[in-house]
Amino acid sequence: MKKFLALCCLCSLALLTACAKQPSLEMTPEAQARLEERWQKFEARGQDAAMVPYRLQMSLRFGTEGDTRRVTALFWGNSQRRLRLDVMAGVGATVAKILEDGQHFLVYSPTDNKAYFYQGASKPLLQVGVPVPFNLEHLADLLNGRYSQVFGKSFASGKFLSGDLAQYTLSGKLGGELTLDAAGLPVAWVEKGDNGKGWKMEVAFDDAASPLPQRLNLTHGNGKRAIVLVKEREKPATPFTDEQMTLSIPEGVPLLPLSKYQQR
Repeated sequence: MKKFLALCCLCSLALLTACAKQPSLEMTPEAQARLEERWQKFEARGQDAAMVPYRLQMSLRFGTEGDTRRVTALFWGNSQRRLRLDVMAGVGATVAKILEDGQHFLVYSPTDNKAYFYQGASKPLLQVGVPVPFNLEHLADLLNGRYSQVFGKSFASGKFLSGDLAQYTLSGKLGGELTLDAAGLPVAWVEKGDNGKGWKMEVAFDDAASPLPQRLNLTHGNGKRAIVLVKEREKPATPFTDEQMTLSIPEGVPLLPLSKYQQR
């Protein structure tokens, strides 16, 4: 009995000691100042990103575990709302030509010889097999380093994680939780809502001298996975012409709502 009571006392002492070592959940003014300072670094990066013409050569791999497919893509624009994306499934085999101009979205499928349209503020890229939970404008901003244009310019709350990372709950329309490294670069994002079944994204960068995203790793709670890899960046000396930014639909091609688009 004495041994039992002694053991109980030791367990109680250990529990009290462990509780005493738990860090306070209250955010100190110093920690809050550090969170604000890091967020300012994040905002400054977006302001420093040049608004110049660009063309990106990309590789996209998507599907579920054990069942993925790979396509390549060309993505270009003049850093305006009007953007073009061509998706290829093989050498010279274009499967989709896409134009986004604000909330106007148009895709032409050469293999089906059909065109599809959409107008609205949702994310139509997912419906045409481009595995990113953004529209083209946000994808362009993300890949060109204009991060605050994607994730917003303010946050609701923040906290520090292990490894000198800071996580912010976003207050903008996109929402979710954004993780920044010590340099203020966005290294991870988790979509809000959906009881943890939404999108999660990890971002890897080119190098410290040119901190632009090279790789996006995306996963969804429903089992879908995707990798977006920027293979080459081009900066044309002159802006793309209206003809280069236009998506021409051959005469006689039917124009259908995007809801009828069939992924291959």
